[in-house]
Amino acid sequence: MGKRKGTEEVVIVLDGSANMGSLAKTINESLQAVGVAVDEDMQAVFDDVGKEAVKKLKASSPVNEKGKHSGRYAKGWTYERGKKAKNHKGSGVVRNKTDPQLTHLLEYGHPLVRNGKVVGNVSAKEHIRPVADWCAEEIEKRLTKSIGGN
Repeated sequence: MGKRKGTEEVVIVLDGSANMGSLAKTINESLQAVGVAVDEDMQAVFDDVGKEAVKKLKASSPVNEKGKHSGRYAKGWTYERGKKAKNHKGSGVVRNKTDPQLTHLLEYGHPLVRNGKVVGNVSAKEHIRPVADWCAEEIEKRLTKSIGGN
């Protein structure tokens, strides 16, 4: 097995095709059939949930108590509004701008290497998956509420 560069990045993508069974896309298509556009509402929901996700990630991210980079990873979370694509209306991305290479290593753990030899494992500190799951549920709930559903 080859060496890993550690450049993988874990991001949370907020869009109409999220793990919600394409609920947002279906809602938008159905409402467009009767002449109601929900693009702005969808983008507002993505923006609100994305900003709340950043706060949750900043609070739950592991913090290195020692050294010159203490708290840098936790402070690096940001929400960026995405551009409209053909397949969905509106989107956004929550990502770590300062240390994207650490997201995968911290979320899933990694081997501890000293002088080219594996001397142990660093345990996973799951902090992204719970927020991603919350985002999917919250987007579905807010979109349903914004169009007058239950």
